[in-house]
Amino acid sequence: MKKIVLIISIISSLIIATIFYTSNNTAKLTYSFYHWKNSFNEVNIKEKLYIKVLEVTYSNKIEPIRTSFKTKPNDGFVPVVYITNEAMKNLSFKEISKSIQDTLKALNNKNYKYNELQIDCDWSDLTRSNYFDLLKDLKNKLAIKLSATIRLHQVKYAKRTGVPPVDYGLLMYYNMSTITKLETKNSILDNNIARKYHYNFDIYPLKLKLALPLYSQAIWFRKSVALEIIQGAKKEDFSSNFIEISPNIYKCLESDYFKGRYVYKDDIFRFEDSKEKDIKTALSDFFKIASNRFNEIVFYTFSYKDKYNLTNLLKGYK
Repeated sequence: MKKIVLIISIISSLIIATIFYTSNNTAKLTYSFYHWKNSFNEVNIKEKLYIKVLEVTYSNKIEPIRTSFKTKPNDGFVPVVYITNEAMKNLSFKEISKSIQDTLKALNNKNYKYNELQIDCDWSDLTRSNYFDLLKDLKNKLAIKLSATIRLHQVKYAKRTGVPPVDYGLLMYYNMSTITKLETKNSILDNNIARKYHYNFDIYPLKLKLALPLYSQAIWFRKSVALEIIQGAKKEDFSSNFIEISPNIYKCLESDYFKGRYVYKDDIFRFEDSKEKDIKTALSDFFKIASNRFNEIVFYTFSYKDKYNLTNLLKGYK
């Protein structure tokens, strides 16, 4: 009799656990956006925004660039601080921490409401210690949630790169191949490249949100050397004075102005886009490999929010 009761108890526990797990992982997906400009002037915003409020760069000294707020963001936005690896290499974490805290004080003085800070830094082996010390310092001094951006390679090689001491991670599922190489197919989103990094998600200790791209761009080459990234370029921009010599690779036919730049005959442009089918594939792949995740997708960037019907795009993913 005792054995039967024990078996029934175990089965009941398993059923309850399964129901809890299923309900916890089939909640409706929500989406939000990055706002990545040096000036914020948005009105009537309904969406949740992750707003870049500060860039920390380095050129012989710290060079902080604060976002200028022309309008007030909605309560509950997430301020984001972008730090270059060069800054982490040359500046002490205390100096960077002070710059971040000063920026947050300025937001507080304007009565901006937020309860989370996100740090965006593609740290390296050389800067990991300094960067992690920065995160620990911010965690100790700020009474808010702290998150950090995570790249695919930092999950696959987590033992080497380390896991940042934050509350959760936001996986940046874009910018995954070398943008300056002419032979690169699409540096924004290449699912074949991404799948090479689908390791260790089952044991990665940070719970993850997913960031996906919506933007498009063109990479300008001359004699196989990358000259510039032209943000916001569209495929139709190459409908005249260009010939498509291979998929999404265009050669300039005559020297002329293009998007405000004087380009030479035979200059090469690689057009890159975030295609809806590729975004759906990325979503599907992520849901297969990451069980320790949130049900929020963050799209980059807010400027492209109307590019696709995002509610339909996210349908069926739970």
